[in-house]
Amino acid sequence: MHVGMMAVLPRRVELIRGETLASYMWRLADRNGMAFEELARRIGGPRTVGQADAETQEVQLGPVARQRLAEVSGRAVEQMERALPSWAAGRIGARARQQVRIEAWPVEQCPVQACALCVAGRSERPVWRVHGEQWAVCTRHGRWTGRADGRFQVGLSGLPEVVGAHVRRVRLERRTGVYGRALMADAQQVAVYWWQCRQMGARGVWRRRQEVLGVDRSALWAVPLVVYPEAVIVAESMAVRERQRAVGRSFAGGPAGWSTGRWVEWVGERLGMGEEMAEGGHRALEAWLMAHRNTVPVVQRLAREVRPAGRSVPLALLEPHRVIPSAGPLEEVSCLPWRLGSPMTSVAFRG
Repeated sequence: MHVGMMAVLPRRVELIRGETLASYMWRLADRNGMAFEELARRIGGPRTVGQADAETQEVQLGPVARQRLAEVSGRAVEQMERALPSWAAGRIGARARQQVRIEAWPVEQCPVQACALCVAGRSERPVWRVHGEQWAVCTRHGRWTGRADGRFQVGLSGLPEVVGAHVRRVRLERRTGVYGRALMADAQQVAVYWWQCRQMGARGVWRRRQEVLGVDRSALWAVPLVVYPEAVIVAESMAVRERQRAVGRSFAGGPAGWSTGRWVEWVGERLGMGEEMAEGGHRALEAWLMAHRNTVPVVQRLAREVRPAGRSVPLALLEPHRVIPSAGPLEEVSCLPWRLGSPMTSVAFRG
């Protein structure tokens, strides 16, 4: 075990919440005129330790290395743990001779670059953050951050509706709990279907957003961004439907005219795309409804006196979403079968 205190490095760097260990260690080394390998060896890494690529790799630390890194950083271990999500994720024991290991992130979990405006003045290097998805929206500065064709930072000054949609999505997931991630995943896949079939916003808002971004339909990385505002509206609508299903009710509690068909029309009305919905856009929502159909017998439903929970009460997990991954691409969370960029001809629909 490590005995004694390590000397604090002359220059400290600011802790940035959510940062990867690789990114943090690169910044600390740079700030002190050190090579990354030198810092890694100082805290317990092997002589042959390489340079971690902060974009694609993460550093795993054992308990001795964690203590040493906190000491040379001039920080308390508790501060480091709160700021750096990977801090205690390593599988290296206290007795291991090599306390530092570099591992590749799974492709679907690679970190996202932090908003450059958020870290301006706090870091001379790009900052990489652990994130549950492959892109993020900074609502403070109106920027999309991700990884696509060498583009990591995209300003959204011409697309304020995307920033507003992200604010609403955060609010929705705060209200619905973990189930909100599944609803957002399903809603994004519905929008992907509409985009690939050139339905709904293809002739209007989506084309305009592509023009603002300077991309065409071949830029698949931009599709989740282009369809984002409509996907959030669909996710909000799905949450209304699921709160009813959670207590075995039809949409809106079952009043006349408010069948699932009426729900589909309502979604079209909320989107301002009623005609497109009637012309074929309804199919994607009907596929979702089939996967989320009410399985409580009608007699049992009518006998219930349970009212749907308020909008701020988290939703319990419902079929087919009994397990919801906390990280990775949204499409892998969805129960809908199609995928962006794949042919849609094999997808079967009812009616």
